[in-house]
Amino acid sequence: MTDVVATVTSCFRAPVKSMQGLEVDSLEFTVDAAVGDRTWGLIDRDSGKLMTAKRYSRLLNASADDNTITLDDGRQVDIGAPDASRVLSDWLGRPVELCRAGEVPDTGYEMTFDPPDDDAEYFEIPTPPGTFLDLAAVHLISSATLAGCAEARPDLNWDVRRFRPNLVVDVADHIEPFGEQAWLNRRLRVGTAVLSVGSPTVRCAMPLRAQPDGLARQPGLFAAMNELNPDHPNHLGLYLQVVNPGTIAVGDRVHLEG
Repeated sequence: MTDVVATVTSCFRAPVKSMQGLEVDSLEFTVDAAVGDRTWGLIDRDSGKLMTAKRYSRLLNASADDNTITLDDGRQVDIGAPDASRVLSDWLGRPVELCRAGEVPDTGYEMTFDPPDDDAEYFEIPTPPGTFLDLAAVHLISSATLAGCAEARPDLNWDVRRFRPNLVVDVADHIEPFGEQAWLNRRLRVGTAVLSVGSPTVRCAMPLRAQPDGLARQPGLFAAMNELNPDHPNHLGLYLQVVNPGTIAVGDRVHLEG
């Protein structure tokens, strides 16, 4: 038995970890990730850790497609160029290596729940083996949740780009903000893929950071999320794993199985 609970309204992928990515019409999912999502990442040569905007916020000011990285100083870097790592090291002011996921030893990234610019306490989280993902293959957000947050706290900016999902869905009328959390431990059939809902998405400091196109710093988001979602404080969105690989496109219906 299945129920149609939502419709896919947007698909996103980021070819380079923590840089601005692409809005696309569809995503192809393997068991590990969306194809072309977080394919590349910057490894700090000194520590061997994956660099993310959780700690190195300037990464958010760069954008990338599958072939080219555009830096905030106007320079463009060919991802396959022999000097790509040298240019990126110069840009960041520290030695880095542009690497493809799965072609370097598994590593981790540094994360904090503290607001940026404070005396933040960082801790290390391992990346899923062979990937540059945070914790799961798929990150989904409901537009109703973002709309509910914006209605309750209009003083804050809840632009979906802050949260960097793969899928944005428009839920059925009877589902309230944060109502998608009722899908935990169930399966979603979307397009030709089947996904397993694993956990609410724990939020790090990235949504609080300033981003291009007028997204100003928003240090109050954490407190607002905790107030609006007390059953799962500091969470917004869902993490999912891929059960059956397939393609998901804008307009596909989301079927809840169980």
